[in-house]
Amino acid sequence: MILVIAAFVSMIDRSVMPTLVPVVAAGLGASLDAVGHSLTVYAVAYAGFQLVWSTFAARFGRVRVLVVSTALGGVANLGSALATDVLWYNVMRGVSGAAFSATITTVLIYYGDTLSIRHRAVATANLAAAISLGLAAGTVGAGTIAQWFGWRWVYGAVAACCVMLALWLTRLEESTSRTDERLVPSIRRLAGNRWAAMILAFTVIEGALLIGVFNYLAVALQATGESVLVAGLATAAFGAAVVIISQLMKLILGRWPAWVLLLLAGISIIGAYTAVAFDVSLAGVLAAAILLGLAWVLGHTTMQTWMTDAVADGRAIGMSFFSIALFVGASIGAAVGNLAAGAGSFETLFAAMTVVAAGYTIATSIARAKYVVREPPAASD
Repeated sequence: MILVIAAFVSMIDRSVMPTLVPVVAAGLGASLDAVGHSLTVYAVAYAGFQLVWSTFAARFGRVRVLVVSTALGGVANLGSALATDVLWYNVMRGVSGAAFSATITTVLIYYGDTLSIRHRAVATANLAAAISLGLAAGTVGAGTIAQWFGWRWVYGAVAACCVMLALWLTRLEESTSRTDERLVPSIRRLAGNRWAAMILAFTVIEGALLIGVFNYLAVALQATGESVLVAGLATAAFGAAVVIISQLMKLILGRWPAWVLLLLAGISIIGAYTAVAFDVSLAGVLAAAILLGLAWVLGHTTMQTWMTDAVADGRAIGMSFFSIALFVGASIGAAVGNLAAGAGSFETLFAAMTVVAAGYTIATSIARAKYVVREPPAASD
């Protein structure tokens, strides 16, 4: 349960940002694209510190990394609340991204250490539910608190959550199957693993589609005149969809082939960006958020489980590169989204993502259909 809550808080930290971009810009007297850079900075920092945390996790333990990184995230959120200019704000968001880059990867490694592949699939579905709740709570909470109290109180609340979580994490038992994975040998093994390399390439694209560009749905909706609260509620449908669908996923895990799940995920992404490619509206953004939530549950969790199997001989480093790839893609998507925001070309952005999603769908479903699982199921399965 504590690992699920850790994922929940880490997603709140990330999800409050897109909705707050316009109000932070107004509060700091900065331009929209200047504050929008915080999304790119966060994603780059998130990707860049994956190897740092994974090395620490292999050497000092998964639990210690979670405690330290969560505490650091609390400090960064307090700094964000106290920001007096856009540079300070962007730096603090970068520190927060670096801190919370440890959470999901370390949780996945912990699951890989302690659960069989079938139970791991169920655990990642639960993790997806926690992530979605965090995304929903972050977007709705940020919009509500910012509208009634001010954006600084949003980051103050996240900082308080981090302090309580860090204290709670100290009670978690360390993974008994932890091994000392050395960085260079693990990277060499990963470089020679063609399946892992392919999954990482897919994950970069996934990060751009499901994180980087998704973040600009709220910004695009506010550009049409909708309030920060309405934009937050609309994009929170992503989280609501993941909560519901992740529970339904338990009924089909082990029954439907993984390639089918990836195919359905890709079709959902295509439908999502088609809905906003011609006209950005409340209905279109709401539909896109729901469809992208469906894609996250069907596709991202399947990709996570696939990667834990493909890198079973170096899981800590392998899953770190998985998160790096995801947020490299997110940073690319955020950078492209920021350009579109500055030019007011959101429809063009979403149309381009529809085309990218089509190629992604074909490639991932075919590749997963050809993959042979390396790890045998546990005897109890």
